[in-house]
Amino acid sequence: MPLELSSEEPLTPKPKDRRSGNERRKAPPEEKSTRKGERRMGDRRDSPRIPIKILVRQVELGGSFEEHQGDIGVGGVFFEERAFPTGGRVELRFRLPGRASEVRCQGEIVRISQLPGKPGAHVRFLDLPTEVELAIARFIDDNVLLKK
Repeated sequence: MPLELSSEEPLTPKPKDRRSGNERRKAPPEEKSTRKGERRMGDRRDSPRIPIKILVRQVELGGSFEEHQGDIGVGGVFFEERAFPTGGRVELRFRLPGRASEVRCQGEIVRISQLPGKPGAHVRFLDLPTEVELAIARFIDDNVLLKK
């Protein structure tokens, strides 16, 4: 006798909604807007910044390195300049106290700030060796301790 299927029964089981019984509570509208503003306005850095002179050159253009005043953190650098494109790559050179050789690495420009009096490029390190990252962390720690 052939098996009859009802048009009401699905052939395959329906996937269960994994959120059933676990719904998120929604924040009141005024709370949502202040949280978003706090996140954007707060300092999102992973480490303190220490002033440093940086030599910078755009990878795509080549040419000579230009010296910029900026600051350095474990994840990247900031330097005063507004002519670099967001998403572009730069070559960086700088010296850290206690290191015999100059640090050379590449970075990606993650954004350009247009702050009055201090426009600049925010750069994330791309190819930083672990020993250099540790040297930067020591440099920052030593300078933060001196300020206290």
